Amino acid sequence: MPTTADTAASGFTCRACHARHPRRVLDLGEVAASDQFPAVDDPTPDPTWPLRLYVCENCHLVQLGRERGVYPEPQLAVDSRTALEHARTSVTEILADEEVAAGATVIELDSSHGASWLPAFLDAGLVAVDEDGTADLVVDVHHLMHADDLDAVVRAHARRLAPGGRLVCEFFHVLPVVEKTLIDTIRHGHFLYLSVLAAVPLLARHGLTVTRARLVDVYGGSVRLTAAGTGDSPRVDDSVERVIERERAAGLDRLESLEALGSKGAHTAEEVRAHLEGLRREGRRVAGYGAPSKATVLLALAGVGKELLPYTVDLSPAKHGCRVPGAGVPIRSVEDLLVDRPDDVVILTWDIADEVATQLASLAADSGWSPRLWAPLPALRELAAG
Repeated sequence: MPTTADTAASGFTCRACHARHPRRVLDLGEVAASDQFPAVDDPTPDPTWPLRLYVCENCHLVQLGRERGVYPEPQLAVDSRTALEHARTSVTEILADEEVAAGATVIELDSSHGASWLPAFLDAGLVAVDEDGTADLVVDVHHLMHADDLDAVVRAHARRLAPGGRLVCEFFHVLPVVEKTLIDTIRHGHFLYLSVLAAVPLLARHGLTVTRARLVDVYGGSVRLTAAGTGDSPRVDDSVERVIERERAAGLDRLESLEALGSKGAHTAEEVRAHLEGLRREGRRVAGYGAPSKATVLLALAGVGKELLPYTVDLSPAKHGCRVPGAGVPIRSVEDLLVDRPDDVVILTWDIADEVATQLASLAADSGWSPRLWAPLPALRELAAG
């Protein structure tokens, strides 16, 4: 897996501050589009694009290059219990932290991957407003990372905010990506890997002050920011500086910390492949659980196809009969596990591994089937069943 840092990116500007020539810090080679799931018997080769990560030395934004075309991501996922519970908890915390009362207006922009927070806001008595209007509360739920032009999206958010209102944004946090080597988080379609370091100047350019930063343990590690109009002289919570201090300590303001992600990611991928090869030598029958977009990246970097992972299963019926892009691993129904009874199950949706373990324990109850369960990240480990 190529990991050598480039001296500079050519011909593209930062998606936030528009500074020229962000520095290339990671090259994962040619990887299939994570958000497309072709039919398992489709003879057409899966298209691939370079997957490269850059950092802007001016504003510290970590971002993908512009080496592939852009097209809409189909909504194929089924909401996990973890995501639905997180939505309810987040809404409760936001209403309390920001003292938002029933009758206030809300605009939500979500990721198109499901688990919208809007139903919980409506249950609390808030009134939904179309995204072209203005509202007391503007909520961006993992929408920013899909922004080809981040600066334009934040400018639009600032226009949506009513006087005295609050903007709340939750996004993948680049801090755990670096600290825990979450290499499969980097994928086509997710253009941005934000830090509070990068978000503060970005929002400030549009008249917004970051007032709160809450770390949340979803999707491998995310952060939820609150911002208010700078002209409102809002109080800034200590949490903002605390998170920035952690980011600086992890080296998110230094090129070498991001460059090291490549070699660490290569080791992680090699460990996954070696583990599956070991299971094959032992004669154990293996299956996967989950067909998330991140699986495309992990299997590509590990060089794993259906010879090591004969199939994976997923709760989404829309993915059944399809294959993991690039790897060619067929995607089947979860119920097929009970019929096939593999010896080992590798949980590719590792960010909800505990939920999956509980689900599989319920599925296997009184059946006599008791597979070993493995999560590949943040570090390869065996899980206790249910």
